[in-house]
Amino acid sequence: MVSKATIINVDKGNEKLEVMFNPEEYEVITSAKYSQSNGNLQYNRSDLEDFSVSLFFDSYAEGSDIRDYTKKVADLAIPTISGTNTKRPPICLFSWGGFSYRGVVSKVQQKFTMFLSTGVPVRAELQVTFTSWPTDKEESDYSGKEACVKFWEVKSSDRLDIIANETLNNPALWSLIAETNRIEDPLTFPTAKDLGRQLLIPDIANKEPL
Repeated sequence: MVSKATIINVDKGNEKLEVMFNPEEYEVITSAKYSQSNGNLQYNRSDLEDFSVSLFFDSYAEGSDIRDYTKKVADLAIPTISGTNTKRPPICLFSWGGFSYRGVVSKVQQKFTMFLSTGVPVRAELQVTFTSWPTDKEESDYSGKEACVKFWEVKSSDRLDIIANETLNNPALWSLIAETNRIEDPLTFPTAKDLGRQLLIPDIANKEPL
């Protein structure tokens, strides 16, 4: 038996909506984001971009209105879940063959391609777009900011606490940078021989602030 792709409404008790026909293909894009900081290329985070999939629906053999099926998908883009200040569409999980994408349905484009003599549509193609809505763990994994190896090129105006604030968001971690780079006298840093030096910014993912 062929396993069918499903759209699972997480906010509605994991209610499952099975597609009529499995998609022929899909594409997943993960992008890394960078920015310039004091002349240095700085990694910020990785993002899972919007996910789109084409779904095919056909009820010609039954002679029934295909919109009875497609409406269930289109309704997933309607805000129904109350948030702090507003409503949002339900969080859904597109799942098929071991692949899953967690997000909210941000767009459903319906194209009806076959009709009965009465004008009732019996065939449709849906382009469904999901916008990522990661779990807390996924958000931590994708941000990866504190686990990324970073470097800092020393300038005459630098101080260790400034570098710690810029790279680790905590000026109190200056001593960790000093220790990692074997800076013997932090009070006189930077000296002439330090200018242009590449400092290794330590991974603080598993360290407590000093």
